[in-house]
Amino acid sequence: MALKLIYHFQTSQNHEDEFVPASYGVVYFFSDEGFLDKDFLRELARSVNPGTSDEHLTFPNLDDLKGFALRACQELSERDVRLISVQDYNIGIDSAKDLVSLQGIFNKYGELIQNESAKKKGIMAKFFKA
Repeated sequence: MALKLIYHFQTSQNHEDEFVPASYGVVYFFSDEGFLDKDFLRELARSVNPGTSDEHLTFPNLDDLKGFALRACQELSERDVRLISVQDYNIGIDSAKDLVSLQGIFNKYGELIQNESAKKKGIMAKFFKA
């Protein structure tokens, strides 16, 4: 199972008398089997960023978003997760010429974050238990 996360960068804005700081928000977070459970993601997001609202999975900076993605990867015992911005994803879609290139968007334009604790064991590990 491969994890993939599409995020959106929202610039800071002034709404009437309220200032809204810039943030990175999760648009989609899914695996080969489908979307990840929203309750699981909310709970995980609160552990990374206690200020996360119940409605939106947003983070104040890219490092916190990456930390959240890695934490999800660790909790689900996955080897890695690929992150891509909406803008880069759209560039990939525009340049995709066939299904293979469409499926490779995350590999070509996304950022790989590896879960060091779930590295795949080598072939010899199948024969010798450590």
